[in-house]
Amino acid sequence: MQRLLQVVLSAWREAERVAAERSADSQEHKAALVAADRLRGLYGELLDSARADQDQSTINAVPPLTALDPAAD
Repeated sequence: MQRLLQVVLSAWREAERVAAERSADSQEHKAALVAADRLRGLYGELLDSARADQDQSTINAVPPLTALDPAAD
C-alpha cells in the first residue's frame, strides 16, 4: 500500500505541475486539472483504507492529505 500511495502522490504532483505550466484555456491544462482532482481523491481513499486496516507503517510513511491539500480538512 505504501508504494501505491507514493506512486499516486507522484502522479498527483505531476498533474498539478502540468496544469500550472499550461495555458488555462488549453486542453492539457483542463485534463491535468481533472487528473489532479481524481488522483487527490484516490490518495485520500487509499489513506482512508490504510487507516481502516490500521496499517501504521503506511500511515506513518506518507504525508497526510491535509498536509498536501489544506482544503481537504
